[in-house]
Amino acid sequence: MIPAYQESATIAEVVTRLQAAMPGTPILVVDDGSTDSTAELARAAGAEVLDGAANQGKGAALRRGMRAALARGAGFVATLDGDGQHRPEDLPRLAALMAPDLIVIGSRRGASGQPAARRRANRVADFWVSWAARHPIADSQSGFRIYPAAALTDLDRYEGRARRFSFESEILIDAARRGITTVAADIPALYGAALRRPSHFRPVADIARIVIMVAGKLLSRGMDPVGLMRSLAPPRGKKEGRDASAS
Repeated sequence: MIPAYQESATIAEVVTRLQAAMPGTPILVVDDGSTDSTAELARAAGAEVLDGAANQGKGAALRRGMRAALARGAGFVATLDGDGQHRPEDLPRLAALMAPDLIVIGSRRGASGQPAARRRANRVADFWVSWAARHPIADSQSGFRIYPAAALTDLDRYEGRARRFSFESEILIDAARRGITTVAADIPALYGAALRRPSHFRPVADIARIVIMVAGKLLSRGMDPVGLMRSLAPPRGKKEGRDASAS
């Protein structure tokens, strides 16, 4: 599933490459009120498109797409951005780790090329999100993910507030509190000339919203010192020998 806003420069290529990387996998593009030709180009490339009348933010677009996928009986929902920042060819690497009790994130943490300001902002978010989730999470701000259906059972709780990027952080915390942990699959960091437009992510404003959200969750648990200790352990990555097959 691809949330998309003003992605006419890249959406057709992303859809085409995703079809080649995961043949037979349904591709859903959620157009978040684009005024360019994003929706038309996505359809022409072979994706199903959910049209949006107005821009509501990435979090709202993700939830629309997740509900649509669950209504179709999906056991897992993969998400990636439509701006070319994620390589569709890396999705099988994430799929190899998926399991009903895991969220898999495509992590750029070990890759080079990420702008310094963005890298610092992401590390701040990782610290807070990991603390509240009670386990280390690498690259909590990456939108390249696979969610099990069990992590998406209460999407209504986010309506009216988690409209932009905070939704992707909050759902990791809430899933962890229901026993669904997050693991990482390493992916490259694609920035600069690899992208066709500036990121919609605002490092200062969006990270501030994420920290405020996480602080509220920590305060509800008395700042959770046990969670802090657990979050400082080495992050979980690829699990050798575990059966990662899924229906």
